[in-house]
Amino acid sequence: MSTKVDSYDDIRALQLEKLQSGTEELLASNRFYKPRMHDVSSWNDFYDLPFLTKAELVEDQKENAPFGTNLTYPLGDYVRLHQTSGSSGGRPLRWLDTARSWVWWTGIWANHVYKGAGITSEDRIFFAFSFGPFVGFWSAYAGAERLGAMVIPGGSMSSEQRVLAIRDLEPTVLCSTPTYALRLAEVAKEMGIDLSESSIKKTLHAGEPGASIPATKKAIETAFGAQCYDHTGMTEVGPTGFTCSAGDGVHFVESEFILEVIPVGTDADPKRTRSEGTGELVITNLGRFCSPLIRYRTGDLVELSREPCSCGSPFAKAVGGIRGRVDDMFTVRGINLYPSQVEEVLRRYSEIVNFQIRHQKVRHMDEVSLMIETRDGDDSIVESVVLDLRHSFGVRIDCQCVPAGSLPANEMKAKRVVHVQG
Repeated sequence: MSTKVDSYDDIRALQLEKLQSGTEELLASNRFYKPRMHDVSSWNDFYDLPFLTKAELVEDQKENAPFGTNLTYPLGDYVRLHQTSGSSGGRPLRWLDTARSWVWWTGIWANHVYKGAGITSEDRIFFAFSFGPFVGFWSAYAGAERLGAMVIPGGSMSSEQRVLAIRDLEPTVLCSTPTYALRLAEVAKEMGIDLSESSIKKTLHAGEPGASIPATKKAIETAFGAQCYDHTGMTEVGPTGFTCSAGDGVHFVESEFILEVIPVGTDADPKRTRSEGTGELVITNLGRFCSPLIRYRTGDLVELSREPCSCGSPFAKAVGGIRGRVDDMFTVRGINLYPSQVEEVLRRYSEIVNFQIRHQKVRHMDEVSLMIETRDGDDSIVESVVLDLRHSFGVRIDCQCVPAGSLPANEMKAKRVVHVQG
């Protein structure tokens, strides 16, 4: 699991070795990959393989319910079922793991995600999640067990109960989505409890770009008096990345994943990809050959850098973390924007507790408006927000203050863009 690599050449050699070791099994028994795969004796062979999209996986599971055909072993070998959150509005994917691939999952958490944040067996980790079929909650929990840390489950608790648990049980680490961390801080204020005075020393987040957005990260760190760390991953891919001590992005665990970047908005050529630069992230996992994904188009926008990092990691870094979803881009007066860019502006205002971007087509034109919830329903900042957005992006975005509680306060992924029928 923690194979040591010191350079990109070391990484590439290890990746190709792992890929080759798993290919034989896929060709022998995986119905999904038999028509897609061939022997991979070199990187040129790898780049001859086609890209894979989520739509293809969804269609496979629809036609071959309930689990699809991307299974390398007999069904009895699989011990865990999880599914995607479905936050993008599509049909959730069901994904299976064997005992061996689950060890792979938890090892990445213990050896990379927690280690990158400086979290050790001496910590107490509070999980502010409702434990459902979404894998992120379970893998974080199992990874903490493997690390040897004390795990404190916060499932089936209200926000108020979680605040009291933090006060009474004195955890040192909070795991949650970024949006829900800020929600907990708001609830605590209403209860007369200041979480910046609590035992929490570090917060670790996933599910949204927020923990790598400077203004959101600062808001979380101020609310908890703690260091804020990001983590990236996908149910169907695995736990891909972690924040290091530099705190300026997310390192991808390249000993376990092959990374590629392709241009956004064009038909991508599988033979013409890059290992750095800005574009859509393409990932191949190397430790989950029970249900692998090879050259999978994630839909995530990244700026991938191979500049040396002060932490000493040889792994590539997504500067600023995941910038957003490629399909979440919206256009205002010809300017392309992502929700994370809007969030960076809005989090500068401590009065704003929640927001949502509403997009619709009016006479074939994109129309975008911004709904914000403020503390105590104060709408005096609306014009300042509109002016700040205009200065930042060069376009006017209409903004409206809505009553408290009007927008969903999710503990899972916040849905920032809502497409309204015109």
